[in-house]
Amino acid sequence: MSDMLTVSEVTRTLSVSTRMLRHYEKLGLLSSERMDGYAYRVYREEDIRRLRAILVLRKLRVPLKEIGEILDDPTPSAAIGVFEKNLSELDEEIENLSAVRGVIAEFLDALRLRRSLSAGDALLEDRRLISLAESLSPASTQIQEERRKIMEKTEKALADVRIVHLPESEVAAAHVIGEDPEERAGAMIADFVRSERLWEKHPGLRLYGFNHPSPVDESGWHGYEFWVTVPDGFDVPPPLEKKRFPGGTYAAHMIRMGNFEEWSLFEDWVMKSEEYEYAGGGNPENMFDSLEEHLNYHDRIRETDAGEPLTNQLDLLIPVRRRTK
Repeated sequence: MSDMLTVSEVTRTLSVSTRMLRHYEKLGLLSSERMDGYAYRVYREEDIRRLRAILVLRKLRVPLKEIGEILDDPTPSAAIGVFEKNLSELDEEIENLSAVRGVIAEFLDALRLRRSLSAGDALLEDRRLISLAESLSPASTQIQEERRKIMEKTEKALADVRIVHLPESEVAAAHVIGEDPEERAGAMIADFVRSERLWEKHPGLRLYGFNHPSPVDESGWHGYEFWVTVPDGFDVPPPLEKKRFPGGTYAAHMIRMGNFEEWSLFEDWVMKSEEYEYAGGGNPENMFDSLEEHLNYHDRIRETDAGEPLTNQLDLLIPVRRRTK
C-alpha cells in the first residue's frame, strides 16, 4: 500500500473533489481498484501520474475528449496535433485582442481631447477613428462577441431559474460517511433499484442526493446521502432506510456534471430574488435542505448493468417560498 493513495489522500494532495474523480473514471479517463481485504478504492502510482496530467491539461483548456486521445496515444502525435491547433487559435486570439485594444486606446485618447462633445459626436466626427474600427477583422470582434454571449448565457441561465414543485413521496435512503461516500451510497441505491426492477413498479422514480455532512476542512472528509423515490408502502431492505420526503417548492438550476461552482451563483440568485426567498433549514450538516437531482435516472439505471450509472446533468435545488408583500 505504500505506493498507493486512497481517495481522501488524492483529494487532499491534488485538490480535486471526489465527484470529479468519479466523473473522470466513468468517462474512462482514470482508473482505480479495490484491494483484497481493503474496503476502499485506491490509486496506484501510474493512476496518480495520469490524474496529474489530466489536471494540467484541463488548466490548459484542453477538452476532456481530447485529453483522452492524448493520454491513450503511446506516441506524442495526438498531443502535438491538439497543441498545434490550440496554439494557433491562441495566437490568433492574442493578435485580434491586440488590435481591439489598440483601437479602444485610440478612441479613449480622442474622447479625452473632445470633452466638450458627447461620446457619439466625438467619435463620429473623426473619420480616422471610424476607419480604424472598420479595419478590424471579423475575428477581432467575434472574440468580444463570443465572450459577451458566454456572459449572457450564464446570466440567462440564472435569470431563467425554474420554480418547481417536488411531490411528497416515500424514499429509500442510503447514507455513507467516510471514503468515497457518493460512489458507495450510489451503488447501494443502484443495486436496490435493479434488484427490484423499480422502474417497472414506480415509473416516476427520481433520485436526489446531498452532502451529509458537508466537507468542513481541507481533508475533504464528508458523507453523502441518496434518496430514490418508491411507491407508498413499499418494503425497503436494510441497510437502506425508508424515509418520508415532504416535497415542496424549490428553485431549480440545471448544470452539467462537474460544474459545481455554479452552486454559489445559484445561491446568490436566490438571496437576491425579489419574488422568492430561501425556505430551508439552518443546518449545514445536510446542505441546508438543498438537493441535487440526478436527471434521467429512470432511463440511465436501466441501461447500466452494474455500479452507479453515469450522470451527465444535475438539477441543483434550493427550497424557496414566495416573499410576502
